[in-house]
Amino acid sequence: HWSVYYNPAGLSKIKNLSAGIYYSPAPFGLNELANGSAVVAKNFSFGGIGFSASTYGFELFRESKISIVYAKNLFSDFAIGFKVTYNSLSIKNYGNDYSIGIDFGILSRLSETFQLGFSAKNINRPTYGIKKEKLSQQFSGGISYKPVQNFLLAAEIEKEVRYPFNFKFGLEYFPVKFFALRAGYNTEPSNYFAGIGIYYSNFNFNYSFISNNYLGFTHSFGIDFNL
Repeated sequence: HWSVYYNPAGLSKIKNLSAGIYYSPAPFGLNELANGSAVVAKNFSFGGIGFSASTYGFELFRESKISIVYAKNLFSDFAIGFKVTYNSLSIKNYGNDYSIGIDFGILSRLSETFQLGFSAKNINRPTYGIKKEKLSQQFSGGISYKPVQNFLLAAEIEKEVRYPFNFKFGLEYFPVKFFALRAGYNTEPSNYFAGIGIYYSNFNFNYSFISNNYLGFTHSFGIDFNL
């Protein structure tokens, strides 16, 4: 269900009802950068439907998003997805504004062990304010490799139109059925990631941290529910 934030086509893979919440209280030690998200998604006969909400910032600067997502398998090994997001920005003493963003994604299973995906964010080029400040527009493509049931490798290349290419790498390993180890790295900026997941009944409990050479650590927490 968290694919609604990365590639909306991934929502086509949910089994029934899924939901999750995420919170990072003080990224890089700054309470002003606190952010949180929530998502709920369900599979229907006509495709997957999801809703998400997120907030970032504090009383002087606040950015909020509400999204609706739809994804469908066109073929057994190929899916598409769309997301429409209401973006709201509020800056104290400067006012507030909103815009509508549209995302698109595709996901293809190349084999039993490989999957390939592509996504484009804010393809309609939404803006804020009188000066038409553009929201982040990103294009990304990635591949995942699952050689055995308890081990996953993934790589992605991401391009934000105003910044250099960002290369991302990650892995997930289940030493036992209910416990996951995760690690990752991206290049722009240079960040290292690590985390764990604990699976109990229909619930998943997740913790992760980011290490930046100059800004220190960021801690994040999440709970997921799956039927």
